[in-house]
Amino acid sequence: MIRKGYGMSLLIAVVVLLVSWSAHAAEPDLVILHTNDMHGRIETGDGILGMPLISALIREHRAEHEHVLVLDAGDTIHGRPITNQLEGASTVAVMNAAGYDVMVPGNHDFNFGYPRLLELEQEMEFQLISANVYKDGELLFTPYVIKEVGDYRVGIFGLSTPDTYQTTHPRNIEGLEFGSMVDAAQTYVDLLQDEGVDLIVALGHVGFGRNYPSTDVVDAVDGIHLFVDGHSHDLLPRGTYHNKTLFVQANEYSKYLGRVEVFLSGPEPQLRASVIPAAEAANLEADAEIGAMLEEFRAEVRRQILGL
Repeated sequence: MIRKGYGMSLLIAVVVLLVSWSAHAAEPDLVILHTNDMHGRIETGDGILGMPLISALIREHRAEHEHVLVLDAGDTIHGRPITNQLEGASTVAVMNAAGYDVMVPGNHDFNFGYPRLLELEQEMEFQLISANVYKDGELLFTPYVIKEVGDYRVGIFGLSTPDTYQTTHPRNIEGLEFGSMVDAAQTYVDLLQDEGVDLIVALGHVGFGRNYPSTDVVDAVDGIHLFVDGHSHDLLPRGTYHNKTLFVQANEYSKYLGRVEVFLSGPEPQLRASVIPAAEAANLEADAEIGAMLEEFRAEVRRQILGL
């Protein structure tokens, strides 16, 4: 009897492993590509993908997979002469060309002043979201989006760190309030659950720092399947779980492109995270259109600096 019971337990374990392996060997229902803390590194360089290679990777993934979403977790439009001199316009243009879907503003995305960020939002062909930034008691940005992914629906809400009060000049955010991320997360998790979405994603510029850590959000709010994070510049090659939420970050300066395979056919979403380093994309054909755009932006920066 003992041997028979042991054999049955072993058989069940093998079946479970085979089912799990089969699910992960199958085509994912969705691939999420993500960047964070690029800080204006839109040009390809030593150990840096830049937007020409990020775009090539996006193009490659969209050729291989039916459903791909591209997310950016903020601190993107400011940081290098090609971005600073043009007050973020160059970054938005190449992100449009690359095919980004959603971005959350980070603290340094307010460095040109929030009115400029609102101007850039009008140029974005992707959605800028945050659920906890207020002006005069009203949300400054769209708080969430729902994306249709075949037979499934993906809800994404944005969170911007209150650390912004200390990490950009006060005049850049004068009149803005960065509200409770926990309250915002609870509000939009509840809303998205009521909407019946199959996957809930927090897109946050929050990070693992000592001020306002993103882990505090999922300690207080259940139901977030995936947290695409930024701000602390962490490299999480396989992601890390906290309170049943998978956290991913792709380091900094476009050195890596993050990748999450999502399987949605089971009772709960199954997620598999990885990163693509710049060295792995070195042999890809860079996006020539974006390369030409960058040449034009460099020329414009030279004209402005030299007063031509």
